[in-house]
Amino acid sequence: MDGLRFTRELLDTEGLTIHELLKASRDGEWDRLRRGAYVRRQETDERRRHLLLIAATLPQIRDGSVVSHASAAVLHGLPVPRQHLERVWVTREDGGHGRRGAVLHLRRCRLGPDEVTDVGGLPVTSLERTAIDLARNGTLEWGVIACDAALAAGLDRERLLDAAARIHGWPGAHRAQRAAGFADPGAQSPLESVSRLQLDRLGFPSPVCQFPVMAGGELVATTDFGWEGERLVGECDGRAKYGELLHPSELPADAVMREKRREERIRAAGYWIVRWGWEEAWNPVALRRIVERGFALAPRRRRAS
Repeated sequence: MDGLRFTRELLDTEGLTIHELLKASRDGEWDRLRRGAYVRRQETDERRRHLLLIAATLPQIRDGSVVSHASAAVLHGLPVPRQHLERVWVTREDGGHGRRGAVLHLRRCRLGPDEVTDVGGLPVTSLERTAIDLARNGTLEWGVIACDAALAAGLDRERLLDAAARIHGWPGAHRAQRAAGFADPGAQSPLESVSRLQLDRLGFPSPVCQFPVMAGGELVATTDFGWEGERLVGECDGRAKYGELLHPSELPADAVMREKRREERIRAAGYWIVRWGWEEAWNPVALRRIVERGFALAPRRRRAS
């Protein structure tokens, strides 16, 4: 894989001695991914570095190992907790116990033939099995994130539910089955997934994801969440900085103005807007306060009072 360099290659092609290579690693020019494998320090993207770690690790382990869990999630393009990218995750079906080392996290459990696919020439757990493995081994929040993202990537819901049913009686099966049943392909970010789950826990009516705001038969905007009966929409500000919303040749001030005008059009269409970010999504007290105030101020609620 481009960017990955092995010790022998560096010694032969770069003309380095082993002592010079170790010094270059200490000085920050080369970063050791694992024993015998290096990457230039500017390779800072964590998902990219994990792909390189997979490429450096698989040749060192026995045939029959299938890339799984967080590593499979990276290959499938699913969100994954940052702390799970420190090791390569693989699953094997043969006997024995799993283990977790400095570089490799080995799990041993059953894999059906239809639960293994090929991604970039590597044996990888299928999209549905990967999502379910993440859901049963993590928190419910991350399970919903994984299952939402898998459906958004085009996975058929029945295949996800079938994968969840297959692990009946396994550790974490109930949590994974709940996440699969709650999954919605309309959630387009981890923040939206966590927010949906929190809103459900707080007892609010289920919102429509990617809600179309219409006025005069024309689409005004698409919001993260919407409650049509209340004329209320919700927006998750996970992007945080307007710099990430910039169009080509656009200044931050232009993005701010464009967002304000969009909000004005939503209000002119007869909707109230509530906004929250990651901090509020993880804080049920704060999220309840924001959304309850939105329901109280929304046009439909005011007319009914």
